[in-house]
Amino acid sequence: MDEKKIKVLIVEDTLVAQKLLKGLVNSDSRFELVGVAENGKQAYEFVDKYKPDVVSMDILMPIMDGVEATRKIMQNFPVPIVIVSSFYNSSEVEMAMKVLQAGAVTILPRPYGPGHSKYLQSTRKYLNTLQIMSEIKVVRRNSENKSLATNLLENSSTTINEKTNLNKFHVLAIGASAGGPQGLSTILNGLPSDFPLPVFIVQHIDSNFAEGFVEWLNTYSKLPVKIALDGEKISASTVYMPPPDCHLLVNTNETIKISKVEPYKGLRPSVDLLFKSIASVYKEKAIVVLLSGMGKDGALEMKNLYNLGAYTIAQEETSCLVYGMPGEAAKIGAVCKLLSPENITKEILHLNNI
Repeated sequence: MDEKKIKVLIVEDTLVAQKLLKGLVNSDSRFELVGVAENGKQAYEFVDKYKPDVVSMDILMPIMDGVEATRKIMQNFPVPIVIVSSFYNSSEVEMAMKVLQAGAVTILPRPYGPGHSKYLQSTRKYLNTLQIMSEIKVVRRNSENKSLATNLLENSSTTINEKTNLNKFHVLAIGASAGGPQGLSTILNGLPSDFPLPVFIVQHIDSNFAEGFVEWLNTYSKLPVKIALDGEKISASTVYMPPPDCHLLVNTNETIKISKVEPYKGLRPSVDLLFKSIASVYKEKAIVVLLSGMGKDGALEMKNLYNLGAYTIAQEETSCLVYGMPGEAAKIGAVCKLLSPENITKEILHLNNI
Protein backbone atom coordinates (compact mmCIF):
# COMPACT_ATOMS: atom_id res chain seq x y z
CA MET A 1 0.00 0.00 0.00
CA ASP A 2 1.32 3.43 -0.95
CA GLU A 3 2.33 5.75 1.85
CA LYS A 4 -0.21 8.48 2.45
CA LYS A 5 0.74 11.65 0.60
CA ILE A 6 0.97 15.07 2.21
CA LYS A 7 -1.84 17.31 0.97
CA VAL A 8 -0.54 20.75 -0.03
CA LEU A 9 -2.47 23.95 -0.74
CA ILE A 10 -0.54 26.66 -2.59
CA VAL A 11 -1.64 30.28 -2.09
CA GLU A 12 -0.01 32.57 -4.65
CA ASP A 13 -1.38 35.34 -6.87
CA THR A 14 1.33 35.55 -9.56
CA LEU A 15 1.20 33.07 -12.44
CA VAL A 16 4.97 32.66 -12.69
CA ALA A 17 5.31 31.78 -9.02
CA GLN A 18 2.23 29.54 -9.20
CA LYS A 19 3.79 27.59 -12.06
CA LEU A 20 7.10 27.20 -10.19
CA LEU A 21 5.55 26.02 -6.91
CA LYS A 22 2.98 23.76 -8.59
CA GLY A 23 5.75 22.13 -10.62
CA LEU A 24 7.87 21.52 -7.52
CA VAL A 25 5.05 19.99 -5.48
CA ASN A 26 3.78 17.86 -8.37
CA SER A 27 7.28 16.55 -9.09
CA ASP A 28 7.76 15.23 -5.56
CA SER A 29 6.14 11.89 -4.72
CA ARG A 30 5.73 12.90 -1.06
CA PHE A 31 3.01 15.41 -1.92
CA GLU A 32 -0.45 15.73 -3.40
CA LEU A 33 -1.39 19.21 -4.63
CA VAL A 34 -5.02 19.70 -3.57
CA GLY A 35 -5.50 23.26 -4.77
CA VAL A 36 -4.07 26.63 -5.80
CA ALA A 37 -5.63 29.76 -4.31
CA GLU A 38 -5.02 33.18 -5.85
CA ASN A 39 -5.80 35.30 -2.78
CA GLY A 40 -6.33 35.00 0.95
CA LYS A 41 -10.13 34.82 0.75
CA GLN A 42 -9.90 31.87 -1.61
CA ALA A 43 -7.21 30.30 0.61
CA TYR A 44 -9.55 30.41 3.59
CA GLU A 45 -12.32 28.72 1.56
CA PHE A 46 -9.94 26.09 0.14
CA VAL A 47 -8.56 25.14 3.58
CA ASP A 48 -12.12 24.39 4.68
CA LYS A 49 -12.90 22.55 1.45
CA TYR A 50 -9.74 20.49 0.84
CA LYS A 51 -8.40 19.99 4.41
CA PRO A 52 -4.70 20.29 3.44
CA ASP A 53 -1.92 19.03 5.71
CA VAL A 54 0.17 22.16 5.03
CA VAL A 55 -0.34 25.53 3.32
CA SER A 56 2.28 27.38 1.25
CA MET A 57 1.19 31.01 1.71
CA ASP A 58 2.21 34.20 -0.08
CA ILE A 59 1.78 37.54 1.71
CA LEU A 60 1.06 40.33 -0.77
CA MET A 61 -2.17 39.39 -2.54
CA PRO A 62 -5.38 41.11 -3.69
CA ILE A 63 -8.76 40.90 -1.88
CA MET A 64 -7.23 39.45 1.32
CA ASP A 65 -3.50 39.40 2.13
CA GLY A 66 -1.57 36.59 3.77
CA VAL A 67 -1.68 38.20 7.22
CA GLU A 68 -5.47 38.30 7.41
CA ALA A 69 -5.83 34.90 5.71
CA THR A 70 -3.45 33.28 8.20
CA ARG A 71 -5.28 34.87 11.13
CA LYS A 72 -8.68 33.63 9.91
CA ILE A 73 -7.42 30.13 9.08
CA MET A 74 -5.72 29.70 12.46
CA GLN A 75 -8.87 30.85 14.25
CA ASN A 76 -11.15 28.42 12.45
CA PHE A 77 -9.27 25.60 10.65
CA PRO A 78 -5.81 25.32 12.29
CA VAL A 79 -3.21 23.96 9.86
CA PRO A 80 0.56 24.48 9.52
CA ILE A 81 1.10 27.56 7.33
CA VAL A 82 4.48 28.13 5.70
CA ILE A 83 5.04 31.69 4.49
CA VAL A 84 6.76 31.66 1.09
CA SER A 85 7.41 35.05 -0.43
CA SER A 86 9.96 37.39 -1.94
CA PHE A 87 10.94 40.43 0.10
CA TYR A 88 12.28 43.64 -1.33
CA ASN A 89 11.74 46.28 1.34
CA SER A 90 11.33 46.69 5.08
CA SER A 91 7.53 47.03 4.94
CA GLU A 92 7.26 43.56 3.40
CA VAL A 93 9.56 42.12 6.07
CA GLU A 94 7.30 43.76 8.65
CA MET A 95 4.29 42.05 7.07
CA ALA A 96 6.14 38.74 7.24
CA MET A 97 6.61 39.17 10.97
CA LYS A 98 2.91 39.95 11.36
CA VAL A 99 2.07 36.67 9.63
CA LEU A 100 4.31 34.79 12.06
CA GLN A 101 2.54 36.57 14.88
CA ALA A 102 -0.81 35.55 13.38
CA GLY A 103 0.17 31.89 13.62
CA ALA A 104 2.28 30.83 10.63
CA VAL A 105 4.80 28.17 11.65
CA THR A 106 7.77 29.41 9.64
CA ILE A 107 8.89 31.66 6.82
CA LEU A 108 11.27 31.21 3.91
CA PRO A 109 12.09 32.97 0.64
CA ARG A 110 10.40 31.83 -2.55
CA PRO A 111 12.56 29.20 -4.28
CA TYR A 112 14.66 30.29 -7.25
CA GLY A 113 13.64 29.25 -10.74
CA PRO A 114 15.44 26.77 -13.05
CA GLY A 115 18.76 28.07 -14.29
CA HIS A 116 19.61 29.91 -11.06
CA SER A 117 22.75 28.70 -9.25
CA LYS A 118 20.70 28.17 -6.05
CA TYR A 119 17.75 26.46 -7.76
CA LEU A 120 18.37 22.96 -6.38
CA GLN A 121 19.32 24.17 -2.90
CA SER A 122 16.31 26.49 -2.54
CA THR A 123 13.78 24.05 -4.01
CA ARG A 124 15.02 21.23 -1.76
CA LYS A 125 14.67 23.51 1.24
CA TYR A 126 11.14 24.50 0.23
CA LEU A 127 9.93 20.92 -0.24
CA ASN A 128 11.62 19.61 2.90
CA THR A 129 10.12 22.48 4.91
CA LEU A 130 6.64 21.60 3.66
CA GLN A 131 7.16 17.99 4.75
CA ILE A 132 8.56 18.84 8.20
CA MET A 133 5.92 21.46 8.97
CA SER A 134 3.06 19.22 7.80
CA GLU A 135 3.90 16.85 10.65
CA ILE A 136 3.51 19.32 13.51
CA LYS A 137 0.33 19.74 15.48
CA VAL A 138 -0.81 23.34 15.63
CA VAL A 139 -3.52 24.73 17.88
CA ARG A 140 -6.40 27.10 17.22
CA ARG A 141 -5.41 30.75 17.63
CA ASN A 142 -8.04 33.08 19.03
CA SER A 143 -8.67 35.59 21.78
CA GLU A 144 -10.43 32.96 23.89
CA ASN A 145 -7.26 30.87 24.15
CA LYS A 146 -5.31 33.88 25.27
CA SER A 147 -7.76 34.94 27.97
CA LEU A 148 -8.23 31.36 29.17
CA ALA A 149 -4.49 30.91 29.64
CA THR A 150 -4.24 34.20 31.50
CA ASN A 151 -7.20 33.49 33.77
CA LEU A 152 -6.12 29.97 34.61
CA LEU A 153 -2.66 31.10 35.57
CA GLU A 154 -3.33 34.57 36.96
CA ASN A 155 -2.80 33.47 40.54
CA SER A 156 0.21 31.25 39.87
CA SER A 157 2.68 33.96 38.93
CA THR A 158 3.46 35.08 42.46
CA THR A 159 4.91 31.94 44.03
CA ILE A 160 8.68 31.55 43.94
CA ASN A 161 10.36 28.17 43.75
CA GLU A 162 11.97 27.19 47.07
CA LYS A 163 15.38 27.03 45.42
CA THR A 164 15.37 30.72 44.51
CA ASN A 165 15.80 34.05 46.27
CA LEU A 166 14.91 37.52 45.08
CA ASN A 167 17.67 39.82 43.78
CA LYS A 168 19.98 37.01 42.82
CA PHE A 169 19.50 36.83 39.06
CA HIS A 170 22.11 38.07 36.60
CA VAL A 171 20.74 37.03 33.19
CA LEU A 172 17.55 36.20 31.27
CA ALA A 173 17.80 33.70 28.37
CA ILE A 174 14.91 32.78 26.06
CA GLY A 175 14.60 30.06 23.41
CA ALA A 176 11.80 29.93 20.82
CA SER A 177 10.85 28.39 17.51
CA ALA A 178 7.55 28.02 15.61
CA GLY A 179 4.99 30.25 17.33
CA GLY A 180 7.71 32.02 19.30
CA PRO A 181 7.49 35.54 17.82
CA GLN A 182 4.15 36.30 19.47
CA GLY A 183 5.43 35.23 22.89
CA LEU A 184 8.67 37.15 22.46
CA SER A 185 6.88 40.35 21.47
CA THR A 186 4.57 40.00 24.50
CA ILE A 187 7.43 39.43 26.94
CA LEU A 188 9.67 42.20 25.60
CA ASN A 189 6.77 44.63 25.52
CA GLY A 190 6.24 44.01 29.24
CA LEU A 191 9.84 44.53 30.37
CA PRO A 192 10.66 48.11 31.47
CA SER A 193 13.44 50.15 29.87
CA ASP A 194 15.48 49.86 33.09
CA PHE A 195 15.15 46.05 33.32
CA PRO A 196 18.34 45.16 35.23
CA LEU A 197 19.47 42.05 33.35
CA PRO A 198 20.95 41.36 29.92
CA VAL A 199 18.58 39.30 27.77
CA PHE A 200 19.72 36.61 25.32
CA ILE A 201 17.32 35.24 22.71
CA VAL A 202 17.60 32.39 20.23
CA GLN A 203 14.62 32.24 17.85
CA HIS A 204 14.67 29.70 15.02
CA ILE A 205 14.04 31.73 11.87
CA ASP A 206 15.28 31.63 8.29
CA SER A 207 18.58 33.50 8.10
CA ASN A 208 17.17 35.81 5.38
CA PHE A 209 14.77 37.28 7.93
CA ALA A 210 16.93 37.33 11.08
CA GLU A 211 17.82 41.02 10.83
CA GLY A 212 14.28 42.02 9.89
CA PHE A 213 13.05 40.07 12.90
CA VAL A 214 15.32 42.10 15.19
CA GLU A 215 13.92 45.33 13.70
CA TRP A 216 10.39 44.04 14.24
CA LEU A 217 11.06 43.13 17.89
CA ASN A 218 12.41 46.64 18.45
CA THR A 219 8.94 48.00 17.67
CA TYR A 220 7.61 46.12 20.72
CA SER A 221 10.54 46.26 23.11
CA LYS A 222 11.32 49.09 25.51
CA LEU A 223 14.84 47.60 25.70
CA PRO A 224 17.16 47.90 22.70
CA VAL A 225 17.20 44.67 20.66
CA LYS A 226 20.40 44.14 18.66
CA ILE A 227 22.42 41.63 16.71
CA ALA A 228 25.23 40.57 19.04
CA LEU A 229 28.89 41.02 18.10
CA ASP A 230 31.64 38.52 18.82
CA GLY A 231 33.68 39.67 21.83
CA GLU A 232 31.16 42.35 22.78
CA LYS A 233 30.96 43.26 26.46
CA ILE A 234 27.64 42.16 27.95
CA SER A 235 25.49 45.08 29.14
CA ALA A 236 22.41 45.10 31.34
CA SER A 237 19.10 46.36 29.89
CA THR A 238 20.03 45.08 26.42
CA VAL A 239 18.52 42.28 24.31
CA TYR A 240 21.01 40.23 22.28
CA MET A 241 20.23 38.01 19.30
CA PRO A 242 22.64 36.04 17.09
CA PRO A 243 23.67 37.13 13.60
CA PRO A 244 22.03 35.11 10.82
CA ASP A 245 22.99 31.41 10.85
CA CYS A 246 25.25 31.72 13.92
CA HIS A 247 25.26 30.34 17.46
CA LEU A 248 24.94 32.80 20.36
CA LEU A 249 27.02 31.99 23.47
CA VAL A 250 28.38 33.77 26.54
CA ASN A 251 31.95 33.73 27.84
CA THR A 252 33.12 33.63 31.46
CA ASN A 253 34.66 37.11 31.11
CA GLU A 254 31.22 38.70 30.57
CA THR A 255 31.60 38.92 26.82
CA ILE A 256 29.61 37.41 23.95
CA LYS A 257 30.83 34.62 21.70
CA ILE A 258 29.41 34.28 18.19
CA SER A 259 30.15 30.89 16.66
CA LYS A 260 29.83 29.39 13.18
CA VAL A 261 30.59 25.83 14.34
CA GLU A 262 28.45 23.12 12.79
CA PRO A 263 24.69 23.13 13.45
CA TYR A 264 23.93 21.40 16.76
CA LYS A 265 21.36 18.64 16.26
CA GLY A 266 20.63 20.25 12.90
CA LEU A 267 20.10 23.75 14.29
CA ARG A 268 22.10 26.97 14.06
CA PRO A 269 21.46 28.94 16.17
CA SER A 270 20.84 26.35 18.89
CA VAL A 271 18.88 27.04 22.08
CA ASP A 272 20.69 24.12 23.72
CA LEU A 273 24.10 25.69 23.06
CA LEU A 274 22.95 29.07 24.40
CA PHE A 275 21.53 27.45 27.55
CA LYS A 276 24.67 25.32 27.98
CA SER A 277 26.87 28.41 27.95
CA ILE A 278 24.45 30.22 30.30
CA ALA A 279 24.73 27.27 32.69
CA SER A 280 28.53 27.33 32.64
CA VAL A 281 28.73 31.07 33.35
CA TYR A 282 25.65 31.99 35.41
CA LYS A 283 24.50 28.66 36.95
CA GLU A 284 21.70 29.35 39.50
CA LYS A 285 21.78 33.09 38.75
CA ALA A 286 19.89 32.60 35.47
CA ILE A 287 16.24 32.88 34.50
CA VAL A 288 15.64 30.72 31.42
CA VAL A 289 12.48 30.53 29.31
CA LEU A 290 11.32 28.13 26.58
CA LEU A 291 8.55 29.38 24.31
CA SER A 292 6.44 27.72 21.62
CA GLY A 293 8.38 25.62 19.12
CA MET A 294 8.65 22.27 17.41
CA GLY A 295 11.16 19.64 18.48
CA LYS A 296 13.21 19.45 21.66
CA ASP A 297 15.81 22.22 21.35
CA GLY A 298 16.63 23.71 24.74
CA ALA A 299 14.84 21.12 26.89
CA LEU A 300 17.85 19.04 27.97
CA GLU A 301 20.00 22.05 28.83
CA MET A 302 17.05 23.62 30.66
CA LYS A 303 16.97 20.48 32.81
CA ASN A 304 20.66 20.98 33.58
CA LEU A 305 19.97 24.61 34.55
CA TYR A 306 17.05 23.52 36.72
CA ASN A 307 19.33 21.06 38.52
CA LEU A 308 21.84 23.87 39.10
CA GLY A 309 19.14 25.97 40.77
CA ALA A 310 18.30 28.34 37.90
CA TYR A 311 14.71 29.52 37.58
CA THR A 312 13.12 27.81 34.57
CA ILE A 313 9.84 28.75 32.88
CA ALA A 314 8.15 27.11 29.89
CA GLN A 315 5.15 28.36 27.94
CA GLU A 316 2.02 26.43 28.86
CA GLU A 317 0.19 24.43 26.21
CA THR A 318 -3.00 26.40 25.60
CA SER A 319 -1.08 29.53 24.57
CA CYS A 320 1.46 27.68 22.38
CA LEU A 321 1.15 27.38 18.61
CA VAL A 322 3.34 24.26 18.88
CA TYR A 323 3.85 22.58 22.27
CA GLY A 324 7.07 20.81 21.28
CA MET A 325 10.04 22.43 23.03
CA PRO A 326 8.20 23.57 26.18
CA GLY A 327 6.29 20.28 26.32
CA GLU A 328 9.52 18.28 26.21
CA ALA A 329 10.99 20.42 28.99
CA ALA A 330 7.91 19.82 31.13
CA LYS A 331 8.00 16.09 30.40
CA ILE A 332 11.57 15.67 31.64
CA GLY A 333 11.05 17.72 34.81
CA ALA A 334 13.02 20.78 33.71
CA VAL A 335 10.43 23.44 34.56
CA CYS A 336 9.71 25.46 37.71
CA LYS A 337 6.58 26.97 36.15
CA LEU A 338 4.36 26.58 33.08
CA LEU A 339 2.87 29.98 32.21
CA SER A 340 1.34 32.00 29.37
CA PRO A 341 3.58 34.72 27.83
CA GLU A 342 1.66 37.39 29.76
CA ASN A 343 2.32 35.61 33.04
CA ILE A 344 5.89 34.78 32.10
CA THR A 345 6.44 38.54 31.96
CA LYS A 346 4.81 39.01 35.37
CA GLU A 347 6.95 36.24 36.83
CA ILE A 348 10.18 37.72 35.44
CA LEU A 349 9.29 41.13 36.89
CA HIS A 350 8.39 39.59 40.26
CA LEU A 351 11.65 37.62 40.41
CA ASN A 352 13.52 40.90 39.96
CA ASN A 353 11.44 42.88 42.50
CA ILE A 354 9.89 45.02 39.76
